[in-house]
Amino acid sequence: MSLPDFICIGAQKAGTTWLYEMLAQNPSIWLPPLKEVHFFDHMDSDDDVKNKRRAHIEKIARRAAKGGRAKGSTGEGKADFLFSLTGDNLLTEEWYRSIFSHPDSQARISGEVTPAYLALEEDKLAYVKSLLPNTRFLLIVREPKARNLSQIKMAAARSRNDDLTDADWKGFLRKLKINDRGNYARSIPLWQKFFGPEQLMILPFSLVRTDPAGMIATIEKHIGATPFNGYKSLDEQVHKTKEIKLPDWVVEDAAKRAEPQKEYLINAFGADFYEKTK
Repeated sequence: MSLPDFICIGAQKAGTTWLYEMLAQNPSIWLPPLKEVHFFDHMDSDDDVKNKRRAHIEKIARRAAKGGRAKGSTGEGKADFLFSLTGDNLLTEEWYRSIFSHPDSQARISGEVTPAYLALEEDKLAYVKSLLPNTRFLLIVREPKARNLSQIKMAAARSRNDDLTDADWKGFLRKLKINDRGNYARSIPLWQKFFGPEQLMILPFSLVRTDPAGMIATIEKHIGATPFNGYKSLDEQVHKTKEIKLPDWVVEDAAKRAEPQKEYLINAFGADFYEKTK
């Protein structure tokens, strides 16, 4: 059974949905109709987490069955395929391999986009290395403060509460710490411990805006895909976070939390790279 040729590991709120929707247009690339697979971060989860994941996949499958848009590479039978992923072997290695053994993925470069993978612990990364010794990885780095604020706005929008209290904002800030998907200083060195630059490509976020075609071409080369000249909506933002006015103290807190990440990026990659993450 097959395994992915490439994985985008993040960062969250750094253009990963845009990347997924762009690469899915390339005929030489296959992406599952499930933008975030969440295998490596959920593989050891309890039944409650697995059931929530099953319910999420079933929701997407029902939408596809009713004629709704199912994302991913083109092809028929997306609903049936998604329903097939909700069985008892959910989140097992067999389940993960079955995704990339889809008939449409054969003779194409296959991959997935799951931003949560950036925050994997060292033992999980050791497993990734053993299972995927030759897979290529991508990381898009967004300026830490802007990334933090975007994650907070996403949490606020998902709360569907138009009258947020200080307690609500403090809860979103706590989630920022718990969902540690922008801790570059911790996560990047861990990934680099297992994967060298020939496998792990790190790109600055501004390229999504300033040179989307060049960025996609660079990624195509890295993952071994055939260059494609027919991408649509390359310069359009995908999955834009709802504009929400944040209290000044929340912005200040997010900025303070971002300072160590800023310092790390400048020290590790240089000031020019950091500027391009904006």
